[in-house]
Amino acid sequence: MKWNRNWTLVTVSLALGLLSGAIRPLLLDEAAHTELMVSLHRFAATLDTGNMGFAEILMNLLRYGRMLILIWACAITPKVRFVALLVLYMRAMALSFSAAMMIVAFGGIGLGYAFMLYGLQNMITMPIYVYATYVILQKRPITAKLVVISLAGIVVASIIATYIAPILFVMIRR
Repeated sequence: MKWNRNWTLVTVSLALGLLSGAIRPLLLDEAAHTELMVSLHRFAATLDTGNMGFAEILMNLLRYGRMLILIWACAITPKVRFVALLVLYMRAMALSFSAAMMIVAFGGIGLGYAFMLYGLQNMITMPIYVYATYVILQKRPITAKLVVISLAGIVVASIIATYIAPILFVMIRR
């Protein structure tokens, strides 16, 4: 098998982001740690599945879509192609930090909470981000097929984040 420098860069960026986010809760000072714990417990206690609607889907579309647009924007000029790796790193770090804080806040069940709240939609979005970053680094054009598949994935992830994830979280939380 031939070594592919770009896949290696993408994989390292993703892995470092996940690792950085996972260990970040250990580096928080006591005040920040306490504030986040209180915030997470309040969030878990007050999550309302009745407020799910078009505005929430739109917000999730913007949340997941902006990351994809940032990655695609890196294709504009060769000098910024590698910024896509930074975008991927930051997204992976945010995801693993959120999951790690859920585990810290709720213990073992926090892993289930994290999967319900973050895992489902990110099983769709993260591969999209990874592949988009790889395409950018390969200096290949962003094709209409890639755009349609990526945007469809973002829409599905937004629907999951808006409707399915909160309902599953509330069901598990009870």
